Amino acid sequence: MSNVKTRFPQTSLAACLLPWTERFELDVERFQTHVQQTIDLGYNDIYLMGTAGEGYALGEKCFRQVVSAFAQKTVRPNLRPQVGVISLSTQQIIDRVGWCREQGIRLFQLSLPSWGVLTDAETLIFFKEVCGTFPDCQFLHYNLPRAKRVLTGKDYRRIADAAPNLVATKNSTTDYSRIADLMRNAPDIQHFFTQGGFAFGCLLGECSLLCSFCMLFPQATRQMFEAGRSKDFTSLWRWHKDFNELVPLLFSSDAAPIDGAYDKVFCWLMDDSFPLRLLPPYLGFSADELSRIRTIYETKLRHWE
Repeated sequence: MSNVKTRFPQTSLAACLLPWTERFELDVERFQTHVQQTIDLGYNDIYLMGTAGEGYALGEKCFRQVVSAFAQKTVRPNLRPQVGVISLSTQQIIDRVGWCREQGIRLFQLSLPSWGVLTDAETLIFFKEVCGTFPDCQFLHYNLPRAKRVLTGKDYRRIADAAPNLVATKNSTTDYSRIADLMRNAPDIQHFFTQGGFAFGCLLGECSLLCSFCMLFPQATRQMFEAGRSKDFTSLWRWHKDFNELVPLLFSSDAAPIDGAYDKVFCWLMDDSFPLRLLPPYLGFSADELSRIRTIYETKLRHWE
């Protein structure tokens, strides 16, 4: 598998988050500062509006405002900006991808429509319709349970053969059997795994890192990626252990808010003026929980790297 040429370069992928004002409008200046900070940390592959960026909640006007502000900072040489497009409507996804393409974006993150579980035939139709409409663009599929169907390596093999511009997947799993299935059955697709699964993927071939902690621990994140890319398994497994102990340490309560709440906490720990608001109706962590998280970070993790 290690000799298979992948459709997309091996890299580390960082998310940008959306700061909302008290009126739930985009704070454009703060957002663009956040995007530039991510670029300054050395990330060339930057994505917007997966679950972390609340892409599921934006109306059309807000979507266009966000993408426009993002494109102004990222559509430039040596960067690969990626926009997530989430909708129950395949036609709306196509319309949004088309508009983003006009802004200079060529890389998109897709999630399956989730009103009902797609069959094999419907899944293939979805990818052929969206990816086939834009042959000069590339697509990453966010393979998350929230879409009610998790695709397997064999699913991707069938889809990738029909959609040559499906170049990557994003997976938040720590399940070795799932990771092995993806790597063995669709090795030409670049699979992005979080810190919980990246080391497993590296055992089986070339894969990439989804940088959940990129803002909070940029140096450690970079070192983990480089250890995986160079097959330095001694260092890689050390980072695997260390990163996998962080989440239960920081988030030890039974509260389980929507995904974006966690990512905004990471930004807030670095900059306590970064707003934690989520678009209605979603709520983040309580004040008591945030106080506990801040205390743990300040006493145990500030100098963790």
